[in-house]
Amino acid sequence: MTKETILPLGVILICTVGVTVAFVLSARLYRTAMAEYRAAVDRMTRQQDQVTAQLTELNGRVAEVERILRSVG
Repeated sequence: MTKETILPLGVILICTVGVTVAFVLSARLYRTAMAEYRAAVDRMTRQQDQVTAQLTELNGRVAEVERILRSVG
């Protein structure tokens, strides 16, 4: 092989390796970000369920207080 063929092949090889490495790293970053997103969604869902349960309990207490106030008045 001569210099005229080695240099272009080397440039093509370096570019190909660079693109491949960039793709692999971005795919890994995407997977990590999606895992963190799923964990955050799970946490928010649990918190929303807790808030819903608390609101249900408070609605029951308010209804009981209203019933007591109506029976007194």
